[in-house]
Amino acid sequence: MVGKEISQTEKLSPGARRQSIVCAYLNAGLWGFGSGLTGTTLLFYLASSYGARGMALSWLLAAPALVGILRLFTPIWLDRVGSRRTFCIRMFALSAIVLLGLPILSAPHVLPEAAHSIAALTVCWAAYHLFEHFAVVALWSWIGDLVPRRIQGRFVGRRLSWMNGGKVLGAIVSAIFATLWRKHVESTGHPEGLWMGFALLASAGAIVMLLAVWPLAKMIDPPSLSGIGSRSPRTRLRELLIPFADGSFLRLLFYGLWFSFANGIADTTSRVYLISVLNIEYIEKRILDSSSRGIQSLVMPWVGKQVDRRGNVPVLVVSQGLVSVSMLFLVIATPGAKWWVLGAYACWIAYAGTNVARPNLMLHLSAPEYSTAYSAAWFASTQFAYALSALAGGILFDWMSDHWEPLQLGNWQIDHFAAILLIGFLLRMIGMLWAARIREE
Repeated sequence: MVGKEISQTEKLSPGARRQSIVCAYLNAGLWGFGSGLTGTTLLFYLASSYGARGMALSWLLAAPALVGILRLFTPIWLDRVGSRRTFCIRMFALSAIVLLGLPILSAPHVLPEAAHSIAALTVCWAAYHLFEHFAVVALWSWIGDLVPRRIQGRFVGRRLSWMNGGKVLGAIVSAIFATLWRKHVESTGHPEGLWMGFALLASAGAIVMLLAVWPLAKMIDPPSLSGIGSRSPRTRLRELLIPFADGSFLRLLFYGLWFSFANGIADTTSRVYLISVLNIEYIEKRILDSSSRGIQSLVMPWVGKQVDRRGNVPVLVVSQGLVSVSMLFLVIATPGAKWWVLGAYACWIAYAGTNVARPNLMLHLSAPEYSTAYSAAWFASTQFAYALSALAGGILFDWMSDHWEPLQLGNWQIDHFAAILLIGFLLRMIGMLWAARIREE
């Protein structure tokens, strides 16, 4: 089946395929820039300015992933459109339009209570991601038929490098604007206007994301082995189960589920710890995020070459171990020694390895004639696991905040923050074992 897949992609002229690949990079860069202007960090600070804490912030993280389970049915909806290119353009455009309406619906005093504004913020954030989820599933199926297997690792690495580079640029612009806006509202004596700066950034990000749709229209959509538009809804429903009966794919999926669960359980805690305990300012957080992502962008093309030459699993195991250690640096960071956070961000550079190897393995282990079903199964399952884990992490954080008695170990005090971060460390380390069990062929 792999030979058939290669023969399909090789039929494209080199010039046509090269143009499509460049457009895919451009789409990633623009979408990343828009995402960098907005991003979960900005939404966290915006929600925090409305008074959101603990569980409310966990819902902000979890809601997009919870609704993402619906992307399992992307193959059926894609059949109704009949073209991956048209489907991606429509879904990405809808996603950006919803984001454009987010600051309007969630603005203070538009709704009667702050809790309602937080709820509107969460619903809009989830809807924006839902349409994006649909588009991403179709896009990865499209990529699988467009890019020959022998260079898919390099393509994934470079595309992610473009996206991360866009996010870095967007984050820098966002941080500068937010700082200038904060000074402006402080000088005018109206600190309640701080939210408007965040809202303007969200709107600007949405407009850039709309521009990111244009390169997709210039890409060639080759004939799909999955037979888009040629199978009945009943057949497609049966096909949705095929990935879950594929032994090789299940090994990867189990790792992906564990990876998502381990990340989600401590995500709310780590974000609250950085903002509320270590008192990391928005611009400081953006600088740290940008630095880590910027270095990832530089190494991702190299990582892509390594997975093509040496395989995905060795890269995945090493990267997983380095990402795990990041939790320990957060544990030992204190308001008086915030510089330990730099160690965590250094370890997070290793996400370059996991972020390239995981989707590349998904492409390699997918049966070409069911590529959309495999893509949907991967993204829906792993994101749903993250959603449940993030909610569980929020519940755990709220409960431990009220009931956990700090443990004294010599000069170290294990408070509820440290306890949850250590749990995250252990779970991530176990993920190395599951990564090592994946078989690439």
